[in-house]
Parts: sequence; structure tokens; C-alpha cells
Amino acid sequence: MKKGSQYLWYKHPAKEWVEAMPLGNGSLGAMVFGGVDTETVGLNLDTLWSGCSHGYKVENKLEHFKEARRLILEDKKVEARNYIADNLTGDDCEWYLQLGKLTLTSMKHMCPREYKRDLDIENAVATVHYTASDTVYDRECFISHPDKVLVYKLTANGKNKLDFKAMINCELRHEVSVENGTYILDGICPTHIEQVKNKPVCTYEDGDRQGVSFRCAFTVETDGKVKNNKNHIHISEAGYAVIYLSAESNFESWDKPTSKSRKDYKNICSKRLAAAREKGFGKLKEDHTEDFSGYFNRVSISLGESKKDNVPTDRRIHDFLHSKKNDNNLYCLLFNFGRYLTISASREGSQAMTLQGIWTFTMCSPWRSNYTVNINTEMNYWPTLMCSMPEMYKPLIDFIKEITVSGRETAEKYYGMKGSCCHHNVDLWRITTPSKGNPVWSFWSLAGAWFTRHLYEYYEYTLDTDFLRDTALPIMEENARFCLDMLIDDGNGNLIFCPSTSPENEYFVGSKMTSVSKTTYMTMEIVTDLFLNLQAVYGILGKETDLGKEIGEALPRLLPFKQGKDGGLMEWYYDEKGFDKHHRHVSHLYALHPANIIDVDRTPELASYARKTLENRGDGGTGWSLGWKINFWARLRDKDKVIKLINNQLRYIPPKYKPGRGGTFPNMFDAHPPFQIDGNFGATAGISQALMQSFGNRILVLPALPDQWSDGHIHGLTAKGGAKVDIDWADGKLKKLVLDGKGDYEIVYNGKSQIVSIDGKKDVDFQ
Repeated sequence: MKKGSQYLWYKHPAKEWVEAMPLGNGSLGAMVFGGVDTETVGLNLDTLWSGCSHGYKVENKLEHFKEARRLILEDKKVEARNYIADNLTGDDCEWYLQLGKLTLTSMKHMCPREYKRDLDIENAVATVHYTASDTVYDRECFISHPDKVLVYKLTANGKNKLDFKAMINCELRHEVSVENGTYILDGICPTHIEQVKNKPVCTYEDGDRQGVSFRCAFTVETDGKVKNNKNHIHISEAGYAVIYLSAESNFESWDKPTSKSRKDYKNICSKRLAAAREKGFGKLKEDHTEDFSGYFNRVSISLGESKKDNVPTDRRIHDFLHSKKNDNNLYCLLFNFGRYLTISASREGSQAMTLQGIWTFTMCSPWRSNYTVNINTEMNYWPTLMCSMPEMYKPLIDFIKEITVSGRETAEKYYGMKGSCCHHNVDLWRITTPSKGNPVWSFWSLAGAWFTRHLYEYYEYTLDTDFLRDTALPIMEENARFCLDMLIDDGNGNLIFCPSTSPENEYFVGSKMTSVSKTTYMTMEIVTDLFLNLQAVYGILGKETDLGKEIGEALPRLLPFKQGKDGGLMEWYYDEKGFDKHHRHVSHLYALHPANIIDVDRTPELASYARKTLENRGDGGTGWSLGWKINFWARLRDKDKVIKLINNQLRYIPPKYKPGRGGTFPNMFDAHPPFQIDGNFGATAGISQALMQSFGNRILVLPALPDQWSDGHIHGLTAKGGAKVDIDWADGKLKKLVLDGKGDYEIVYNGKSQIVSIDGKKDVDFQ
């Protein structure tokens, strides 16, 4: 039996998408169902979106913005909200699309025995095993990042042979040809999709508004017979068959029409397949596992003895709801699975992870499977740096660069401001304007400012001053310029960013609800965080600028945090009554996490307000909301709440779910429900935060260690400053701490603090 912390397994094929096993190399994704008579492998390619470059024209909305601001400053709250809905929202973003489904049909393996399918998340290999008619059938599937191909090997040992038809089913406009044993599907994505009565209505256009073109092709190596048909390849009398599959599109850049693309994407597919066949299954697998495990094994975790590793993963999650005893390895699996998804879905050169990573299952996915940038995209990358995967951060950095460029026009045309801004939804074409819909989510312009925290943190973890100077600083300055221009005096001497909303919450005005406020505390916290971080950057680089002086003058005048009558932090400019006291968003605790403006030691009074806010919100929520709350409680160093929220996130959600509370699907995907990948990353980050936190050169060791995790270790985490941290503990007490890096660090454990200087690997003694 493989390690239960690095291994998912099941006794039956997947019937639903949230039971299938995910594979990916950053760009190409797959969901392996493990079917017997018919095998299905869902396929995704990260650049397959509806839409086209320059599909959105940013209209001049300045006069409408001025009117909306006038209304809210006159405390006409409902009127301001309605005016914004009618005049300051724009186009919807486009859809992330499924490439199709690789299907292997008519395999005639009735009544299988000893069925087992599994996913080894250390090596990113999915396998299927069963016996039927005195024949043993085995399969292995992986997606190689070094060779950019999906590889699926099937074998039959016994009296029967493999006999199946292979083809790709695709909902997009396409043509199929079979040439010399190679199946070729050439397709094109729609320029636009409208969902009418839950069905997609696609529009295809030519010229500069032409959609993304793509090719998906596979070839089969076998010792059996191969027959080419019009729409499939038939394999028969085979002891083994290896399918090599590649996909590529003509997408080059968000700001370049695909009709002008010079990318030889069809030939790229052909060359990959030829190279894969020449290299062969064994070497492909060797190079793939070496590549993947090299990242995965940078971090290891143990949380004590576990007696449930021999229980199938779906049953294991289901049983965990009723009894959490003797299965600490499930916590480890949750932690490791988030790291697995990061390596699978975000690699250098790929697109950043969407709301569903790279895995989506239909033409019209939930919430368009887009970039939801008021929390979800940001959460996708919370564990990446602390879990020692800086390479997987590169797609996010590229994404931030691109929305900064597209956001300049939005800042100018919508607000008459300098700099750059970005609203709630983004797609492949880097729309930054407010989407069509309720201002409670659409009219929120702080995504760009929030993302600057990711840039600053990348520097904090890597100490890459070239990156800080050349990449982070210009983007931070553009967003700071926009925020400065948006600030006005509230009449009481405070500077506020006006107007704003608190994603995605509303409050009562009499019997009516509205969302627009003079400002919100999340907004002011993001502005404060950006200004403080930019000041730090100027200090690190030894720069003095006029912008820096303006920030220095503005900071002491920013609206201060306030306690509401419910004892928690206020959410809106006035102490309003929210329509849902248990709302899933707790946006006004941004200052606690991911920022560190609120801190248990430095700002104990504000920390007490944050605690009360969380108590008022409750311990329920959707999957991603539970993930954020784990991190909040870890920052407050509340071990009991940390474990309670992790347990809540591990609630079993069946494949045929009903809308309601969040949890975990049988394949370990986070259940909003439906599937949202951010909850997986929130949980991984939260477990990390419970065991180690770092701020500047300050490292907190075991700050929120749950009693249930009395014995264990975590090795290979990265602290800010770049030091690698190994922690071992027993009976709830630190036993060994090893740092590997360079510099001076303040180590804090159990209320004690000491300064440690390291130049290489060093044991730190806290006895």
C-alpha cells in the first residue's frame, strides 16, 4: 500500500466528473474516469476560451462615475447602486472551454474483478487495474511537462486481447481526419457564447474577431492491429497499446488577434507526437516522474499515525464526517493534494489557474470558469511560495503584468484616473472593466491593487531585487497612482476611496438592500497595504520619488479601522446591517490575511475585533470560504478553530450534490459546491500557516498546532527571506528546528523569541 498522504484510490470507475482523477502539465489537463467498457478522459487546454482579442471596447464612463460618486456622497445609497447598475457595468467576460473527451469504447470487459484505480500524487500517474475473463488489464496515464504530451498505456495479460475504438468527442466546431495512424481534430472556439436556458448559443466570426483555433491529435503504438476509420482508430488483437496525445492552439497573446497568429500550432502537435513515439513510454514516464516529483518532494509532512490508508478515498472522506479518529493522514493528503494541483495546473509558460485550475467539464462551466479576482484567483496562489514552488508562480506574474496594461484604459475611461485598475472578472483577453450584473460583485476595482501583494511577496520569499525593481515596482506604482487619484476627503478629515463595495455582500437601507458605500473597509485595507508595501520597496531599492512623498502624506489620513456595534470590525463606511450575518465573504478581514496589518502581537485590540468578526460570521460557508477562514484563525493562533474549519472543509459532498454548505468531493476537489479549486489551495495554505508563519525576518514556529496533531513533522517550507524550515514535534512540543539559508531571523516559539544568524543549514535549540 502506498502512502495514504500521497495517494488517492477507489474500488469503482468514476461516474461523475468530481470522481475522476486530475492530471496536468500546466497547459494540458485531463480527468481520467477509469471506465471498463468505455473509458473517458476529459481534456482541457489552458488557451481554449471563447472570445477574441480587442473584443471589449472601453467606453468613456467618466460622467457616469461622477454622478455615482455624487449620489453616494449625498447618502443616496440605493440610488447610487441602481445608477451604477444601469450605467457603469459593461460586457461579460468570456468562457473557459473544455477541449473534449477522449473515449475508448467497446472494450467488452464485463464483470471486472479486483477493480482498483488510483492517483499517485507524488509522481502524477493515474493507474487502473482489474481482472476479467482470466485476463489482467492494467493502465497508466500521465501528462508530461518535459515532452508536452498525454501518455496512456493499456495492457492485457491473459487469454483476451485489447479491442477498442479511440476517438475525441468535442462540443466546439471541428473537423476530424485520420491519417497514417494519427487521429487529428482541428477546431475553432466561438467568438462569443450566450447561455440561454442553460444551453450555449455560440457565435463564430471571421477576421480580427475570429476565435482561437486549435488542434488535438493522438497516435497509437501497439503490438496489435490498427485500422483507420473516418472518425476513430480501431485497435484490436493487442497485448498493449500506448496512446500519445498532444494539443495546441494558435493563441499567442491576449492583445493579438488570432487571425494574425503565425504560430505553427498544427506542426507543433505533429512534432511532439513524433518525438514521443521515438522516445517511448518508459523514457517518457521516467522524465515525467523525475520532473514532477522533483517539485513535489521539496516538502514533506507527517501528522502522526494513521490507520485508514487502506480505505478507498471516497469512503475515507465520507467516514471522516462521522469519525475523525485515526486518520491524520487525511489532513496530510489534503495538504499534499493542493500542492499536487499547483504543479499540475500552473507551470512556466502556461496560463494562470482559473476558478477550476485547468479542469472544466462543459461548454458553459460554472461562473465561466474564469478568473474571479476578488478572492479566488488570489487564493489559488497562497500556498505556492511558502510550499517552495516559486517556479509555479510565474504564470500569475505574467497575468498581473497583462491586466496592468489592459487596466490603464479602464482607469482612464471609467474614472478619469491615472494608473491602472481591474474589476471582478477577467478572462484570457484580460478584460478589466466591470462585468454586466449586480454591482455587489461587478463594481469593485481593487483587484490590481490586491495583486501587488503577490508581487511584493514574491520578492519577500526570493529576495530577487532585479524582479522587485524591474517588474514589481512599476506595477505597484501604477496601482498606487490609481488609488491615490481615487481618494477624497470624507468631510471629517479622512481620505476614502469612493465609492466602493464589499465583495460580495449587501446591507439594508430600511427594507431595501444595497451594496454601494462611500467606501468599505476592505478597500481601505488594500489601499493601506499597497501604500505600506510600496514604501518598503522604495526603502529596499533606496529610491525617493514624488509618488512616494504623496503616499507618505496620504497614509496617516486614510480612514482608520473602527469597531462596529456587533463587536467586530466595520465592513462599510457606516455601521450598516448586513443582509446575511453568515455571509461567505469576510472581505473586511483582508488586513488580517493575506495582509499582516492586523497582528496578534502588534495590534491586539484590532485582532480582538477580527476574532469577533469571525465568531459573528460562523464556522460554515462554501468550500473556498472555509479555506480562507482556516488562514484567518491560524493568524489569530487559535488551534481549536483551525482544526474545526479544516474538519468542516473535509465534509464529504456527494457527486450528485445539492446546493448548500461546502466541503470535499470524492476526488478531493474542493466543493463550493460546485467545484472551485481555490478551496483546495486555501486549505493547503491554512495547514502551512498553522505550522509556520513568517513576516519579514520573523518566523513563528507551530503558532496554531492543533492538539490532534500531537506528533509529526513538516520539512521544506520556505520562510520569507528564502530560508528553508524543517520542524519536528512530539507530544505537542517542538523537538527539532532546522533552518537552511542565509541571514538573521527572529524565531518565535511558545512565547519565546531568539535571534538566529544562519549561513547554510543550522539546528536551532529552544530547550
